[in-house]
Amino acid sequence: MKAAVSAGSNGYNAFLGLFKHITYKNSLSIPPVLRNTPRITKPIVSAPMNGWAGPKLVSAVANHGGLPIYAIGYFTNPDAIVKDLLTIPSTIAHDDHSKEEESAVAAAPVQQQQQGRPHQRYMPYAVGFVTFWLDRQGPELLLRILRGEGDPKFSKGAALEEVRPPAAIWLSFGNYRPYLDLIRHHGAPETRVIVQVQTLEEAIEAQKNKVDVIVLQGTESGGHGAQRVVPLFTFLPEAVQALKDNAEASGGQLPIPPLLAAGGISTGKQFLTTTILGASGVVIGTGFMPTVESAGPQHAKERLLKIQDGGVSTVRTRIFDELREFDYPIGFDGRVVRNLVTEREEEDQRKLGLYEQTGEDSFKLLKEDRSGTKADWVRATQEQDFDLLPLWSGTGVGMLTKQGTAAEFMDQLLDPNGRP
Repeated sequence: MKAAVSAGSNGYNAFLGLFKHITYKNSLSIPPVLRNTPRITKPIVSAPMNGWAGPKLVSAVANHGGLPIYAIGYFTNPDAIVKDLLTIPSTIAHDDHSKEEESAVAAAPVQQQQQGRPHQRYMPYAVGFVTFWLDRQGPELLLRILRGEGDPKFSKGAALEEVRPPAAIWLSFGNYRPYLDLIRHHGAPETRVIVQVQTLEEAIEAQKNKVDVIVLQGTESGGHGAQRVVPLFTFLPEAVQALKDNAEASGGQLPIPPLLAAGGISTGKQFLTTTILGASGVVIGTGFMPTVESAGPQHAKERLLKIQDGGVSTVRTRIFDELREFDYPIGFDGRVVRNLVTEREEEDQRKLGLYEQTGEDSFKLLKEDRSGTKADWVRATQEQDFDLLPLWSGTGVGMLTKQGTAAEFMDQLLDPNGRP
């Protein structure tokens, strides 16, 4: 038995409807049964996990009907990101980037390549940006991605309607409004904007800004999120009701966008519950981390699969941002698997008060004898030592029991009796 994938009584899923234009091409190279049919058929989004959501995971989720998000992370080299994105199309099943089309593009006159309608086709994945990092680095990379530079056809001079920008841009952690305006001005007509929020006030603001998709992130989520946020199954129904009230009060001027639930979701029963509470789909991070295709190291994946009691085995903290000297906005922290660093932090909180320590002083937390230095952190990074490094993880980690493919994990999410 498969879980319902719709929050509507008529079987229509608002999230999937928003991406129905992402289709297989009507081409002889595509099996007839797939031609012109939607690629995104499952309301499952793989989260933009820095260091984990690379090209292989993006391709695996896209090939199984979900919407993957490539993680831009804390980029410093836009060229390297674009180069990484260029590896994805060749691994997408039944992709329309064929050698025959490459030859046709190469032979076309330059003036013909530069003419044409706005973008008509889109990549079957999204790209996720950390908003405050965009503030720091500037919008150059975002603009390049919006132009479709992640498609090999771009550098070959293809006509605009053949160059494929991403299906969506994801924004989280910081003031997204300037980038919302930028995307609407410079982006392709149907490149969607997905905004992640952590409070009811932010959800209402996103509705007023008419973003395409709102992600409601509960405190159970792994990785970064708000320090003060309620559990998902409290946040979701309250937000649904508030947005519904706003829509009615506006006389239809403020429709409810598709809502995605994020935080601690690992099983089919949890997925089904989110649809009952009003979500059109889910965003999953931790559940995809142990999959074969994720970019994380195998020993870290095995460590995740051994964890039990995810609510106790993980903790919210800012210590790793302090150690990395990442200037996350006030009010945000991250959920990680407990390790030697979080143990030292908790002890210091009792004795000294953590937030009085900054810079080099923070590295005293790295060893039990408090004599650790930055060299320990450098070594841990080189050796991928998660006794010291952060293993970002949500509370749902305790329900992950075996390693499988991304497709297998997605299938069990759609089964009310499924367990990873």
